[in-house]
Amino acid sequence: MTLHLKKISVLLALLLPSSLPCPAQKQRLPVCSQATFAAFRKLPKLSYQCPQGLEEWDEKILRVPERIAELNRLSGELESFTDAAWWQARVEDLNACEMHGEAGDLDAEEKASLTRGDYPISLFGNQSLRLIMVTDPCFQTGYNGSVAFLLYREGSRVFVTRVLDGYYSRVDNSVGFDVANFNGQQIIEVSTSNSMPPSVTDRYFVIDPKTHRAVPRKIFKVGRTLTNEISSAIILGEPAELGLPRNAQDMLLIRQNRLLPSFSTYSEVFGGEGRRLKQTVYRWNGKFYSAVGKH
Repeated sequence: MTLHLKKISVLLALLLPSSLPCPAQKQRLPVCSQATFAAFRKLPKLSYQCPQGLEEWDEKILRVPERIAELNRLSGELESFTDAAWWQARVEDLNACEMHGEAGDLDAEEKASLTRGDYPISLFGNQSLRLIMVTDPCFQTGYNGSVAFLLYREGSRVFVTRVLDGYYSRVDNSVGFDVANFNGQQIIEVSTSNSMPPSVTDRYFVIDPKTHRAVPRKIFKVGRTLTNEISSAIILGEPAELGLPRNAQDMLLIRQNRLLPSFSTYSEVFGGEGRRLKQTVYRWNGKFYSAVGKH
């Protein structure tokens, strides 16, 4: 998911409170072919009894034993997604089969729903890595509360890691997925966006060669701490009007499956001059990104 598209999405979320378009929807509309539908498989759902006495925003819900047991069961079910045809099919076409329910072209309303961005996209990835979003029936139901599972295919087996838990956002279809090839290793980007304030957060993982499960890849030095997570405000407007250089661009780390040598983050500056942003430039030093300047 590119930050340019995220910026458009969050802007639309500010103007239209319902939903935002997913980048996959900006490409050619997918088709549920006979071959894809034969490989299609319904994604499992998270189902447990919502605990009494707890509001849906209460994080105690995340620690309820029944929920934890259900998440473990779900991980086991996802490990059974080993069919080679499912992995070879394009995720956009599998999502089309999910929407359409049978083989064939999407109808006019389905195409319009994809264009509007109000159809929830739950599956992302490529032929060896897939991200699956699962709705949480009890936590933050008004703000798209969900859990994200990362599937990694190694030979005939699938290994599952929970990479987001208790995630929520005011933005529909707020999650994106990308991969960078770096020194023979796949660096996995899971990006999220929110509208209050307009911002993005990217988290980075790699597959552990021993366990075959995702672990954080700490590629950012923030202060004295190495972390796998980086956040930024979205520009939304003319950079110069926000106190930024005219050529300022939203945070972007991956282009054409490669890590960029540098990128910028932005933070809100509060004052009496309207919305202003401060820019921080990060540069790759061979091991991690570190801040090299602020504006």
